[in-house]
Amino acid sequence: MANPMYGQNKADKEIDAVSSVAGVVVPSITKTPVGAGAFPDLAVNNHYVVTGTITATTKTLPAGSFGDVIYIEMVSETAAALMVTNAATLIFKTPGATFEYGSSVKWFANAASNGAAQLTKAIDCTAALAVNDNTLTLTGATAGGPGNGSWLCFTKGESFWRLEGHVYGAGACTAVVNAAIANT
Repeated sequence: MANPMYGQNKADKEIDAVSSVAGVVVPSITKTPVGAGAFPDLAVNNHYVVTGTITATTKTLPAGSFGDVIYIEMVSETAAALMVTNAATLIFKTPGATFEYGSSVKWFANAASNGAAQLTKAIDCTAALAVNDNTLTLTGATAGGPGNGSWLCFTKGESFWRLEGHVYGAGACTAVVNAAIANT
């Protein structure tokens, strides 16, 4: 008899799905490529791979169920590529009153420079610390980002969506990355 602690399937000796081992439901994630233009409507359990620059767009997260995930990642072969058009905004709103307390988006903080190598780095962030923090706004900047490698992960909790992410600069990185969680 197979040992259930290791998720072995006694019929074919293969490892069972993570859901069986962990005792929780783990969603299947569909990859959806996103080219330049407006961001598409959001669907749960999707991994959006952004390969082009997004124009001004506002999207509301779906209601979702506990454990649902929406992952957004900027992938480009050009280091200076932007995730959001210069001076435009990409906005994600919760369908409820707020993001889960403690949700945050982080980035490397540095004073505006000439784009030279950073000798010291610090982490800065925007966080959902108030009951009405229901909107994430990313503002594009040619010399700041958000750029290649930026990612966001929305995970549905019992009541609210939790937001985690990291936003990277783009171009000369002479402007600070502009990401903000606020009430709108």
